[in-house]
Amino acid sequence: MSQNEVGNSGNSALWLVIQHADLKTQEKYFPIMQKAVENRKANIGHLAYLEDRILMRQGKNQLYGTQYQLNKKTKQMELWEIDDPVNLNKRREAVGLPPI
Repeated sequence: MSQNEVGNSGNSALWLVIQHADLKTQEKYFPIMQKAVENRKANIGHLAYLEDRILMRQGKNQLYGTQYQLNKKTKQMELWEIDDPVNLNKRREAVGLPPI
């Protein structure tokens, strides 16, 4: 099903379901969403959020700076570790996300 078939609201709803699913489901649908983005049928920013969520759950550094974690000592939310922080805002701009 494409963005053209379900509209922007439906596309966002589908992404939210995948974004909050278990890791196995996210890994299953990530390549499908990549192809949809390549075909301009899904939002590239949503793909960036999903990629970061998957990386975080795998214990890896994120790429786009979309994921946070709770610091149990300070009770404050902190940005999950980022790969190549110097170029973070360039990557964010490339997917339509505002700078951090």
